[in-house]
Amino acid sequence: MRFILGTLVVGLALLGGRVSGQEAKLDRAKALAELKEIEAKNEKLTQDLLAKAAKELSEAGGDKFKAVQLYLDSYRNVEFGHAQDGEGRYQQWRIENKEKIASLEFGEAVQLHVQYVGLVCRQALGEKEAPRAEEWGMYWERLMDTKDKVESVVDVAKTPAKVEKKAGGGKRQAKPSGDDFAYPALESPLVRDRQIQGFLGEVKEATVSSSSVGAIFNLVVRPRLRKAKSQELIRLWDLRIAAMDEGMGKEVKTLGLDDYKVLKRPELMWERADDLEKMGDQEAAWAKKMEILKSCPYHPKIAEWIGEMKQALGEGSPALPEKAP
Repeated sequence: MRFILGTLVVGLALLGGRVSGQEAKLDRAKALAELKEIEAKNEKLTQDLLAKAAKELSEAGGDKFKAVQLYLDSYRNVEFGHAQDGEGRYQQWRIENKEKIASLEFGEAVQLHVQYVGLVCRQALGEKEAPRAEEWGMYWERLMDTKDKVESVVDVAKTPAKVEKKAGGGKRQAKPSGDDFAYPALESPLVRDRQIQGFLGEVKEATVSSSSVGAIFNLVVRPRLRKAKSQELIRLWDLRIAAMDEGMGKEVKTLGLDDYKVLKRPELMWERADDLEKMGDQEAAWAKKMEILKSCPYHPKIAEWIGEMKQALGEGSPALPEKAP
């Protein structure tokens, strides 16, 4: 009897091995079809998630109270929500920061931040949903209108926002100079709470801080308006330079003011003229550049600028008028 049972067990084991071996074979045609279905489903889920975030943030960005509430909800979820005593610590944080949260400056900064992240989400949705160049320009102009957002002499456009590690393995936004939003939009609690970081990784605008006047102008607004050949760019250039002139006029340190007048301002004017040239108004751009070269003979970039002008106005250039007979 034992022999029969043993034989039966061995037989079933062998049969099971054969069945398992057969099951291990992959139907490639079927698998490819399933992969396409999974890919299509994933793409739809991604689009739906981003579309929902973009709509929610865009709507909240139009109302300061809603924007602050939305941001605080996400901040609570990200920074306190996963701990057992999270709600209690969050309420304690709100008490400690009551004056700041209630301040006009914080409300304006939050509203701008919500608007910016909403624009970034729309950008990630693709060309059909992406903000127009003028929309980015309008955002930057609103940012310029807020208190203490005028650029310093230091060019912040090429300085990436820092992200510091905090105890516990999470991330904490660096907040230099008291700026609560001096970190990339990609690291925003609004993004982390909705778990859409992976969808924004390839979006250049997501690496910029929503409060960075220089970076948004140089990396976001300028390329778009220049590509669109929009004269709005020149108006924003004039607004930017006028704001910096006014800001530097209030500086007490004479050296800083001199550095701006002698070094930084001519560079800004040259970049403005360069944009004018790239948008097709070459004659006006060249005239502006010649004025800069004549008025700033000792600028460190003078040799570079002269070289550019020589190349633009070189002998045989089709842009030059024919010599009179």
